[in-house]
Amino acid sequence: MPRRFEGFARLLFRKLDIDDLRFVEIECKKRVVPEEAPRLRAWLTKRRGVKHKKTAYFFDQFLDTPRFELLKAGASLRLRYKKGGTAVYLQYKGPGFTKDGLLYRSEFSSWRLDRLVREESRHDVIRFSDASVVSILEEHSGPEMRAAMSRHLGADAVRRITRGPIVALYQKEKFEADLGSAFLEPSLDRVSAFHISRSGPHALSTFCEFENEIKAEDGSLEAKLEHMDALLEFNAAVARKFRLRREPLDKYHRCASLFVRR
Repeated sequence: MPRRFEGFARLLFRKLDIDDLRFVEIECKKRVVPEEAPRLRAWLTKRRGVKHKKTAYFFDQFLDTPRFELLKAGASLRLRYKKGGTAVYLQYKGPGFTKDGLLYRSEFSSWRLDRLVREESRHDVIRFSDASVVSILEEHSGPEMRAAMSRHLGADAVRRITRGPIVALYQKEKFEADLGSAFLEPSLDRVSAFHISRSGPHALSTFCEFENEIKAEDGSLEAKLEHMDALLEFNAAVARKFRLRREPLDKYHRCASLFVRR
């Protein structure tokens, strides 16, 4: 890594507490008033150098311990159901920090959990009676994900993850801007969240968010940092056109804040 990035890399190692910086997520998050969303989508569609990749529909089931230990640690763990619920992944995001309006945190994903999809279920949900989170991690994830969760949460807390208190349904408008060795992935999300309690699902909130993440095909932190100016310039262009408030919370913490007392 070039010497100009070495100091920042050390900061990421220290604050994110991970061993491999390929698993660093860098993005900005903004709240969008629902009435403003169509205008923002039209602006993204027409912006030079930006192409609309797809409109995606999927849902997440956020997992935690009975005492919400992930929530309190600033982390999140979710089962992401794609392709109508037939493609399922376990995804973890560790505690992060904000600098210059950008959110830095670690992110990991398991391999596809085909064997754990319940074929007889119309909704294709994970059978926790047959597979615990610990067993999923051991059999379907890489060592980097297992090490990060153990380090951030503790092995005992990972074993206590048995609840899925929140389900969030997404409509994501995904865009892309090619930067060469990296690319920007702006998106406009519409999210409907539900709290799952013993008496059934309860609607929490429906909201819109704008996200803009910088990515590299191989996860290269160097490639991302080399193009940070493009990310900041894009965000500044959005800020000049739209009055969006910064979103300090990820989706899990935003939804959980509506019913969990901190």
